[in-house]
Amino acid sequence: MSPLLALLADVADHPYPLIRGGGLFLLGVGTGFLLSWIFAKYWLPFVIGGFVAGFVGSGLSALLPSLGTPSFAQIAGLVGSFLLEMGLIFLVLSRTKGADDRTILLWILLVVGAHFVTMGLAHGPLISILGVLTMANAYAGLKLKAALPVFGVIDALLKFGFGAVMLFAYPALTFS
Repeated sequence: MSPLLALLADVADHPYPLIRGGGLFLLGVGTGFLLSWIFAKYWLPFVIGGFVAGFVGSGLSALLPSLGTPSFAQIAGLVGSFLLEMGLIFLVLSRTKGADDRTILLWILLVVGAHFVTMGLAHGPLISILGVLTMANAYAGLKLKAALPVFGVIDALLKFGFGAVMLFAYPALTFS
C-alpha cells in the first residue's frame, strides 16, 4: 500500500470526523475576539468577522480530505449544544437585567464554555477541555476584579490555541 493510501486509511477512521471544522470555527472566532480586545474601539466588526470567518471556515472544512462520516449522535450533539447555548444565553440575559456589561459578558462567556463541554460529543474531548477552561476563566472574571480585557484575551487565546490543535493535529483522543 502506498504511503498516501495508508494515510488516508488512517484518517478515515477518526472517532470525531467534525474535529477540523470545529477547529476552523474556533480559529476564526478566537482571532476575531482577540482583535476585538486589541482594537476595542472597533470591537463589533471584529466579533462579527470572527463569527463569519468561523462559520464559513467550518463549512468549507468539508472540502478537506474526509475524516469519516459523523454519526447521528455526533450531529445531534452538535445541534443540541447550540440549542443549549441559545437557551442559556436567553436565561442569562433575562436574569442579568440591570447588571453592568462586564457581568453580562462574563456570564455569556461562561455559557459558551458550557456549550463547548457538551459539544464534546461532536468534536471530541479537546473541545470539552476548552469548555472547562473557558468556564473557569469566566468564573474567575466574575469573582476577581481584574480588568475585563484580561479575561477576554485569555478566552480568545484559549479558543485560538485549541482551534489550531483541532485543525492541524486533530488528535484522535476519546473520552474512554
